[in-house]
Amino acid sequence: MENVREWSTAVCCTCIVGAMLSMVSLGGSSKRLTGMILTLMTLCVLFRPVAAAGEWALQLRNYSFDEAEVQNSALEAEVEQSAKSVYATYLAENLCRVLDGAGISYKSIDVTMDNSEDGCISIGQVEVIVQNEDVDNPEGTERIKELLRGYIGFDPAVTAQ
Repeated sequence: MENVREWSTAVCCTCIVGAMLSMVSLGGSSKRLTGMILTLMTLCVLFRPVAAAGEWALQLRNYSFDEAEVQNSALEAEVEQSAKSVYATYLAENLCRVLDGAGISYKSIDVTMDNSEDGCISIGQVEVIVQNEDVDNPEGTERIKELLRGYIGFDPAVTAQ
């Protein structure tokens, strides 16, 4: 908006100065020469934004989009990390429901998410931390692994604290 204001001020000033010089100029050929110079000057001021647009186009053509790519890759990494966190939390909550439904006590469930070779997010590791007495009993450990294997498709790590 400031550029439009500056441009309109320049056009008005040019017209005022041109009118004053036109009135002061002598008659005859000098008046025609003065009129032609004032007309060219007014046209230059009028079309200055068009010339500036050409310069902007040149600057845009020479603009490097490396900065935008860096920002995009940083955003992609942040989105990927957030997605991993959401998936891990969702899976841990579901595994808690499975263990609660089976009446198994546990301290925590830790889910680690990885990226597969094709770029998809996959389950890296599931660790269930249970009470010592539940792990000392091999049947308890196998029961936990069997319950969760049916849900996640592989054996989780069951550790005691």
